[in-house]
Amino acid sequence: FFSRAICRRRAPRQLGNSFTTSSIDHHIFKPMLGLSLYALAADPPPFHPVSIPHSGLVDGSSSTALISALASSGVVAIKGIPGYAALRSDILAATPACAATPAAAAHTF
Repeated sequence: FFSRAICRRRAPRQLGNSFTTSSIDHHIFKPMLGLSLYALAADPPPFHPVSIPHSGLVDGSSSTALISALASSGVVAIKGIPGYAALRSDILAATPACAATPAAAAHTF
């Protein structure tokens, strides 16, 4: 009912207790509805951060790429960090025990 009521022209009419519609509804709400539907349907392009090798940070060969990426998007992915996979696995395994501690339960985020 609502979409039909705001998208067609008609003379002023009382709806409910106090809401009055008029032909201006058509001119205001129909474009707004169209823009809303477009925004919901539009798929934004995927974001892929610049990926910089850890070795390039260590030897300095990627410093220009790092500065450029941080200046443009502020996001950088560092790949090839030595020992990262094992550390990540250990941390993920310990997370439930850490979250169950009284200190974690009392912390306010």
